[in-house]
Order: sequence, then structure tokens, then C-alpha cells
Amino acid sequence: MTFKYIQLLGAATIMMVSASAFSQCSSCTPDYTCVADGFPVLCPTAFPDGTTGVEYLSTATFNMPASVVDPGSGLSATLESITITSITGLPFGLSLTPSNPNGVYYPSNGEEYGCATICGVPLAAGEYFVTINVAVVASVFGITQSLSESFSLPLSILQGSGGGNASFNVSENSGCSPLNVDIENLITGAGVSYNWDFGGPSNGSVINLEILTDNYPAETTWIVTNSNGDLIISGGPYSEAQTIYNEQICVGPGSYTLSINDSYGDGMQFEGVIGSYLLTDGSGNILAQIVEGGNFGGNAIHNFTIDENNLANGCVLNTSNPSVLYDEPGSYTISLATTVTQLTLTSLEIIQLGDGWGGDAEDFFGLGNPDPYFVLNGDISYTSSVVTDQMTANFNDLNIALTYGENYNVTFYDQDGPFTSDDNLGSTSFFATGAGAYTIYGGGNVAVINITETISAEFFDTETITVFEGLDVWADLDGDGYGDINSPVNGCDPSNTTPYAFNSEDCNDLEALMFPGGAGTLSGIDNDCNTIIEDDEILTISGCTDPMADNYDPSATVNDESCIYATCFGDFNNDGVITVTDLLELLAEFGCTSNCETDLNEDDLVSVADLLQILAVFGTICP
Repeated sequence: MTFKYIQLLGAATIMMVSASAFSQCSSCTPDYTCVADGFPVLCPTAFPDGTTGVEYLSTATFNMPASVVDPGSGLSATLESITITSITGLPFGLSLTPSNPNGVYYPSNGEEYGCATICGVPLAAGEYFVTINVAVVASVFGITQSLSESFSLPLSILQGSGGGNASFNVSENSGCSPLNVDIENLITGAGVSYNWDFGGPSNGSVINLEILTDNYPAETTWIVTNSNGDLIISGGPYSEAQTIYNEQICVGPGSYTLSINDSYGDGMQFEGVIGSYLLTDGSGNILAQIVEGGNFGGNAIHNFTIDENNLANGCVLNTSNPSVLYDEPGSYTISLATTVTQLTLTSLEIIQLGDGWGGDAEDFFGLGNPDPYFVLNGDISYTSSVVTDQMTANFNDLNIALTYGENYNVTFYDQDGPFTSDDNLGSTSFFATGAGAYTIYGGGNVAVINITETISAEFFDTETITVFEGLDVWADLDGDGYGDINSPVNGCDPSNTTPYAFNSEDCNDLEALMFPGGAGTLSGIDNDCNTIIEDDEILTISGCTDPMADNYDPSATVNDESCIYATCFGDFNNDGVITVTDLLELLAEFGCTSNCETDLNEDDLVSVADLLQILAVFGTICP
């Protein structure tokens, strides 16, 4: 199969990702209107833009035909399986979830459709390249071939209107000395490193790891982890034999583990040349050192503790979620440069192949050399292609994403023919501690692996911390957020128990409903402190506001419809005299047959009889 074909395959798998790494999004259903025209297709063809601080949700469908024709060679190829080995470059705050939780698809078994969901809230604006690493197994004329490729798709995250700090949060922006500030990192995970500047204070202690290499410095690596198993720092492999390397490590109070690794498995000694290591704290106390004789096998473990009362040689602890003590008044700027890097296994060169190969058809006829390949296992599983008829072999352009601090196993094989099983030539392991050329040994095999470290994203953010020696504030007894100018308080006095506000604008510190800008409460008090009782501040008194009523209340401001009037025959408008107005009210209801207010003779009818009665009292003044 040609590279051109694999490029087309990558377009179909660009949206998929291992569910073990990303599993926060909801499940998806493929869009079956997304139909491939002989080659894999992705619908839609690109991610839509996102905005920081705004919920992002997008779904893509991919259609992968089981059989395709490679345009480079014209050969028909069958897609046996597609495995997503890793994904890098995803914008922080977003997650990807494929429709298959194991990230493996089998087009040849009818699994030609899949989908994936990307979701979350983007934390930082920028131009990102989401890189998908895939392992493809395809067959042509019954011959199976394994290939690995990586593909990138751009995704733009635009800056939202809110702006803000994308890297970290602080528990306090101001307070009295001494002020302890707890910091929470928003960008975390393997490959994330921090470069803090707390504006002066330090929060860690320098410890020193002195390493004297033996004659095989490329075999030596080391890592330091905390009590949670998180990677703090790593080092090696080294390049110079019989050379002293001093590694300065900044740690805070707590429990830690130092792991010294030798890829050959014989410690730091060979043919009388003995290497060594010594770990000491800032006061010179020995925390760890090589075991007697230097032969600790493949791995030596040392647990040690840093006491918070013995933080000698202060340093800035470049770790996640630090705490910082500001014991001097002043204004401080916390700045953080967050760097996200990715380890990638780019090549493996077999220098020496172990014994145990043979038995296939070509060996029987004396046709020569083995057909080596290797299998890598750890938090991923990868099988290389086969190099035919070679005692040594170079595997280039691997692009296998590794996890910092992870232990990986490499097993070497000789591929036999269709009638015998492949020969297992032995295995070895290594810790992915950083970039470099690693020499690995096992079962008579010797190989050099090259690991690169690339920066996938960088962020820089700051926060200002203000620390007060004394704090001029004012008593706020009523808790309305406004203080009394006549009651100053030192907010930093540890013996102070008086609640306070940062202003002195209250006009009545005993009334919580009175403060500048306060809403009116219809209670007759100056709610907004402008010295005038007005509008909705005026006291509300309910009562009868009609002067003609018997119970008229001259102090009432709101009529509560409680007015009571004296009864006077024919005086319908209660003005104390029978006039034309009353006569007109009766005539307006003339002919009424139910609930008639002007029915004077109470016969449920306003008629001539009622008219004659009101005329009889016309002009009468009510008592």
C-alpha cells in the first residue's frame, strides 16, 4: 500500500480518539447520510470554531469502506482494523469521545461507520492542531501489512469577551500579613510543566541528586514522584561515561519516591567500573544513595520525606496547586508560564538481534536472515511493520506518543511463514523520562530508541496579590456593606471582632435598609441616604381617603376601599343631597331587573314607581 492511500484513511479517522484518555462527552449516533465514494470520508470536513468560556459541542461521522483501491498502485486493499493509539494538541477544556469505547474499528467486519463527540468549555484562545496517531492493519492479496501514521486537523478557539486567567485560580487576591494563598492549576496532566514566579517568596527546598555515570550512561534514567504517584521531575539518559552530573530538584514538604533505572538491568556497574548516585537535602542530610556494589538490577526505589520545618535553600516549587505564604506587606505579582510538551518515540534501531529465530520456510532452504519486528506495550499497544531478511533493522517515522514516567515493554520477534508461529526473541523495558537516545537491552537484543520532546502549547498568566500590614476600614454593624465614618477599625488587628466594610459611606449603621443607593421600602426612612424621604421611601398608610365617607382618614396615603357612607334615601352619590345627579343615575338604570342599585322600592325592578319615589324626595338635604 502506498502512503497516498494511508493519507485518505487518515481523513476518515481524524475525529477518533482512545476512550481511555477522553471519556467525558455524551455518546453519538453516526449520520448515515455521510456516504463514502470509494474512499473514506469525514462529515463535516472540519471542526467549527470555538470560543473561550463558551460551551462547545460538535459531532462528526466517518464512513470507512471495507475495500478500497489504492490510487498509487491500483491494488485493491482490505481494511482489517484501525486503532487510535493517541491524540495530542486538543484545546484545553475539551474532550473527545469515540463511538467505540476501545478506539478500535473493524471495517472488514462490516463496521464501516463511526462517530465522535468533542465537548467541553475551551480555556484558552489559540490556533490548535489536533494530532491523531493511528495504527492501521490492511491486507493486499492476503498479505497483512501494519502501518502507523499521524494526522493533524486545525481547530481555532477564539477569545471570548470575558478574557480572564486561563492557567490558574488563587484563593485570595488580598488580605492581611501573613497571607497564605492557595493556587489551583487549570491546565494539568502528563507533559504539563510549570514555571512559577511568586513575586519574591519561595515555597520549596532544593535537594541535590549527584550521579556518577558508569561506562554505559545511556542506560541510566531517573524519576521523582510524590505520594500520589504524580511525576515531579525526571532525568537521563546521559551521554558521558564516568562523569558527575548534579541535578538540582525543588520540592515542597511531603513524601517522595526516587526511582533510579538501568535499562540493561545490572545497575550502574560493569567490568569493574562502578557508577553511583547520592541524594541530599539542603542541609546535607543523605536521603538516598546507591546500594553497596552498584548492582541494583533494573530499578532501585528510595522513599524520602521533606519536613516543612527543614526547608533549607529556598526555591520556587514548580509543581501543580502550590501554596504560598506572604509574610511581608506589599503588592506581589504571581506569574505562571505553563508549557505542554509531548514525548514521541520517533525511531527504533535494532543493533543486535537475539538468538532463537529460525524454523520458517526460508530458513529451511538456507535463504538467510530473520524478518524482525517489535511490539510495544504500556499504556498503549503498538506492533511495527516487518523488515525482511535483516539481522539489524531501522524503524523510522514511528510517531508513537508516550506518557511521561510510564514504563514500556518492547518485545522483539522474527516473522515466520504461514506454517509456523513467529519466534519470540525476548523483551526489555524502559521508562519514558524525557527526550534522548535510549539504549535498551533484553534477551540478547540491543536497540537504540530515539524519543523527542515537542512543545504543543504554551500559556502565560498573572495575578496581583495585595498584602496589608494594617487595614483602614470602618465598622459595619448592620452588615449592609457600608461602614460608619465615626467608627474606624483596623481590619488586620487579630483581636478585632467588629465586622467592617471597606468604605465609610453609611448614614445609619444600625439600619441595614439604609445605605447609598438603597431601594425604597415605603417605611418613611431615608433608604438611599440622600437626606430626603421621597418617592418609594414615603411611609405607606392604608385607609379611607374619601372625605365624604363617615370613616375618612386624613393621614391615609393609600385607599384600602374601607370607606363607609351614611345611608340617605335616594342619595346615590353620597353627596348629602338629592339632586339631578341622583335622578340621572336612576334613569341610567331604568328598566334594570336584577341587582339594581337604584331600586328604591326593593322590587328588583327600576320602574316608574322608583322614579315617583325619588321625585317625592327631590331636593331633600340628608341629615
